[in-house]
Amino acid sequence: MHRGSQFQRGQALIYGIFVLMGGLTALFFLFNTGQLSSEKTKLVNTADAVAYSAGVMQARALNFDAYNNRALVANEVLVAQMVSLSSWGQYVSMHANNLTRVFPDCFNPYSAAGAAAFKYDSLFGVICFAAANSDTGLIVNAGVAIANGATAAINPIEASKTAIRSAQVLLHAPAYFQTSSRQVMQEVADRNYAGDGTVTVAAFDAVPSATVPAVSDLLNGFTRQYADGDRGRLAEVVRIAAYSDDFVRERNWTSTAFLPLTFLPCGGKRNSVKRRGGTELIGFDEWKAEDTESYWYFYSSFSWRRGWRCKDSEQVIAYGQEQAHPTDQDQDESGASLGRSPATNPRASRSTSTDSWTNYTGLPAFYDLSDLDPAKNPVMQFQVRLTRNPVNTRTSAGTSTIASSQRLNNFQNNFANGVMTAVAGGEVFFERPLTVASDPGQGNYNQYAEKISSPNMREIGSLFNPYWQVRLATIAN
Repeated sequence: MHRGSQFQRGQALIYGIFVLMGGLTALFFLFNTGQLSSEKTKLVNTADAVAYSAGVMQARALNFDAYNNRALVANEVLVAQMVSLSSWGQYVSMHANNLTRVFPDCFNPYSAAGAAAFKYDSLFGVICFAAANSDTGLIVNAGVAIANGATAAINPIEASKTAIRSAQVLLHAPAYFQTSSRQVMQEVADRNYAGDGTVTVAAFDAVPSATVPAVSDLLNGFTRQYADGDRGRLAEVVRIAAYSDDFVRERNWTSTAFLPLTFLPCGGKRNSVKRRGGTELIGFDEWKAEDTESYWYFYSSFSWRRGWRCKDSEQVIAYGQEQAHPTDQDQDESGASLGRSPATNPRASRSTSTDSWTNYTGLPAFYDLSDLDPAKNPVMQFQVRLTRNPVNTRTSAGTSTIASSQRLNNFQNNFANGVMTAVAGGEVFFERPLTVASDPGQGNYNQYAEKISSPNMREIGSLFNPYWQVRLATIAN
């Protein structure tokens, strides 16, 4: 028994050696697992940062288009106002020149009282006072100056439109946006791994397509240029904006005589002065403005066949007209309303000149969404994929000081396709905020429309309002 116990000494040491070897191996795997988990977390966070930065670039590009489109609309509204001012200036100048001819009663005190009652309205005294005591030459010169100043403004406006269009074309140039986008994404990734190896932005994928387009193709696939006959959407916005100015839309008033006529067969009818004018966008390439004023009076006419009849006649007082269109692109204006000037004062309308600003280039081409279906909610989805080579990781297979030995080769990390990969998705979406002082937490226009059960308030995304935003999202391929 004593001799047998001596033989059993030291056997636990052999077992302990195996346990120690297993513990060291487990420690090695624990180290690698922790490092891999840390590397994966950092790569995922970097992918999210890169995806968000990429989405911000796309959203800013869409908002840049929106601001440019609004600037183009503003320039077109300015053209409409300048055309209106030029026509108005011509009208004012002619009106001042024709005062003594059209309103002779103002300079004849013996007939002024009767004329005020039957020819003009109660403002006749004011008109006569202004006519008799004003410097008509000064008014004429003022009208000419207004017209000339409006004409001179067209060249700077066209230069502004050219600059805006050049900026849009440059933004949508594939080489420019592709290079800029990839550079920004790579810089964001490199900043997250400063001093810690390299990481590569492998792709920028459109979703749900299985293809991998260039960054620029994602923007240009979501938007497109509208030109020539496709400019109807821009024309609609321009008309709404321009006609919100009452001076551009219509410049109308009617002055009716204070007393009706007493002689037969025109008894009861009143003479009047009718002022009509307006500006209109004709087609896509012409603005036309017209201002007319005529004195309409009634008189009796006798014929043996029809006897005595009451007729009205138009006496032209003043007129002005201006139009802007490219050279040799004068549009058909027969259906233009122009504030009902041609229909109300046809003789004065036919007397207007045909002066034109041919240095105007018409409505420009512009960028808008490729799919303008109002039933769809426009959302740009994308994915960013980042890869990191194992040699750059802080594991036993990479830059760690704990490197695997020849005996641990069988326990080295295995990466899919030999790289560590992280994918992040994002969406660029349209959402207009709604700011109400009494309800600061009401959300956005679409939420407010749902809240008050008014779907007509829902605003569809477009490139005329700069409310494009970005968010991270899970994208299913």
